[in-house]
Amino acid sequence: MLRNFKVILVVLVVLVLAGGAYAFAAGNTNTPLSAAGYSAKVVAGYAVTDLKYNLKSGDPTLVDTITFKVEGAVLADTVQLQTSLLEGKTDWKDCTIGAATDLVQPITCTYTTGTPLLIADVSQTNIVASSNTK
Repeated sequence: MLRNFKVILVVLVVLVLAGGAYAFAAGNTNTPLSAAGYSAKVVAGYAVTDLKYNLKSGDPTLVDTITFKVEGAVLADTVQLQTSLLEGKTDWKDCTIGAATDLVQPITCTYTTGTPLLIADVSQTNIVASSNTK
């Protein structure tokens, strides 16, 4: 009887903790005003806009390029994109940064060489932009 009680207690504690973690995760938001920092160094956030998936002409199951814009307090010198967390498809893609206009930079991630990107494999979009890689 005591063993059953312990098992039920452990299950209840796990459920309460899982529910609490979900409540905190669900409350996260990302705004252009977001930032991170440590000590005296502040890392400003970037806003991502105009995300577009450009499909291959003649085969709309493949992605040719993914384009978007990043804007921040400083210009980014490195931008990478991840389109999936599927096993074997978690690679980060280096993207090309175009000429900036008023701290807005056009970004192009090209998939026309190497392994093609299937539109069916795009399950999410993670973008990393950095101005401090040198």
